[in-house]
Amino acid sequence: MERIIKFVKWASYAIGMFFLYYTICPNLFAFLLHKPLTSQNFWAYNFAYLGIYFFTFLTIMIIIHKDIFKQFKEFIKEPKKFLKKGFSYWGYGIVFMMFSNLLVSSLVGNIAVNEQVTRQTLLVSPLYAIPTIIFFGPFLEEIVFRYCLRKGFRNKLFYAFFSAFSFGILHVFTAFDSLTFTNIMANFKEFLFIVPYGSLGFFFAKAYFETDNIFTSIVPHMLHNSISIALILISSFL
Repeated sequence: MERIIKFVKWASYAIGMFFLYYTICPNLFAFLLHKPLTSQNFWAYNFAYLGIYFFTFLTIMIIIHKDIFKQFKEFIKEPKKFLKKGFSYWGYGIVFMMFSNLLVSSLVGNIAVNEQVTRQTLLVSPLYAIPTIIFFGPFLEEIVFRYCLRKGFRNKLFYAFFSAFSFGILHVFTAFDSLTFTNIMANFKEFLFIVPYGSLGFFFAKAYFETDNIFTSIVPHMLHNSISIALILISSFL
């Protein structure tokens, strides 16, 4: 009975944080920032979109700040220990992600819709996109898909696979305007991209599980996104 109660508490917490990040905070702050979001002024709508992520980040940090600050203090005491593990697993994730992405892209005939949207957003709204992709996105994703899920698993592989699958499928859902049967069947090939996205999430999860410090996966995730942005910008200008 005690285990069931603990599981219910953990599941409620994890699901609550997920919806807080993906639904509640974005909709709430989008409503509050409606006027600048719909403005034709470049600076106004960029800062408004950035504000949504900033206030979402602030809201989540208020909830978990004690444990996160504790982990950060542990991280800065021995950064080499944590980063060695984090970058090592990131390297494995990069290799697996690259090969699986090439295979899936050749089968689908295009890159993932999530990547297409990211590239378009980066070029149209760089002031909002760059800090979001480099900082807010990786930080909040690691909190939701790694930190919040950790307490519900004792087995490292089960945890890593579940984290990877949930991380991958959320990136794939970008392709669907609505979750109707017709729309899903029309874009069913997009589900193959769960593999390359999930592979990175799998190794980030392993890094966090083995060190019990979320910054082990946050820092490589931020670096990964920074490199991705640099490559997109370079290829666009060329």
